[in-house]
Amino acid sequence: MLRLFTRYNTAARPGLSLRPLATQASPLGVDGSTENNLKTETNRLAKTGEKFWEKVSLKDDGSQFLVQLDSKTVLTPLGNALAVDKRRSLLAMLLKKEWTNLPSLAIKTHALPLTSLVSRCIDLENVNKPDSDPEMRAKIGGDREHIANDLLRYLDTDTLLVFCPQAEFEGALRKAQDERYLPIIASVEKFLGQYSTSPIKLRVLDADVDGLRGNSQTNETRKAAKKFLESLSLWDLAIFEKTVLTTKSFICGVLLLQNKALDKSAEGLTSTMESVAQAATLEIIHQTDRWGEVEDTHDVDKRDVRRNIHAAGIVAYK
Repeated sequence: MLRLFTRYNTAARPGLSLRPLATQASPLGVDGSTENNLKTETNRLAKTGEKFWEKVSLKDDGSQFLVQLDSKTVLTPLGNALAVDKRRSLLAMLLKKEWTNLPSLAIKTHALPLTSLVSRCIDLENVNKPDSDPEMRAKIGGDREHIANDLLRYLDTDTLLVFCPQAEFEGALRKAQDERYLPIIASVEKFLGQYSTSPIKLRVLDADVDGLRGNSQTNETRKAAKKFLESLSLWDLAIFEKTVLTTKSFICGVLLLQNKALDKSAEGLTSTMESVAQAATLEIIHQTDRWGEVEDTHDVDKRDVRRNIHAAGIVAYK
């Protein structure tokens, strides 16, 4: 029977059910955990799904670019201006293009991936200011400690740390995992070693040896990973969060943000967003190559994963 989900990477993951990789995407810049009735453009669009403006423009206020609809600045779900600093001029133009190209009716929830992520970045920065509303910070899950602890859970059963049996797909899938994952794991161990006084060794889950038991990283590894997260700006933490939720992989988050710091001599390690997407969906690639795609399932998941990863890469770029 055709398997729609990654078989070996769903056990022992607290709070997560069997579901396609890309279902974590936040629609139209709205954080699903935040309930508010603020009259913002992003909230209005999320509720109605209909276009209510004529012209999209960028306003240069000297230090940043503000996205505007009919000369009115777009507000994020928490009421902050949708704006990016002058170093991110390309991102500003892409945000404008994203709103300009929306259809007049029946706007899909996935149609604004950049706005969704940039809104999350902006709102996360604002709710973590000293004078911010503690209740709103709690609603958005915006406390650094809480977000970091949630993300660390993905390291225990990381997509790239789960290896299928040698006999799976006549050995083709395991061979592909060994060739792609092992160099990445070694490079990430080296990278996380910068945040530890001793060498880091990531624990893997080998189906031939370990079956379907849960995996757990050492305290030293968790501490190093936590220090890495603490080193990130809140903007980059939101990007990292989006990547991890999309790929179910802490390592993919590291790859997206820190490829320049990794050992580029490692075979198979590249900095392209496509390579990150392929690493996260390697088993599904082998499934569909053998059995074919299930219409409106595999093809949709494939597009969603790549849409979110490429959006994260664009938002991370300066």
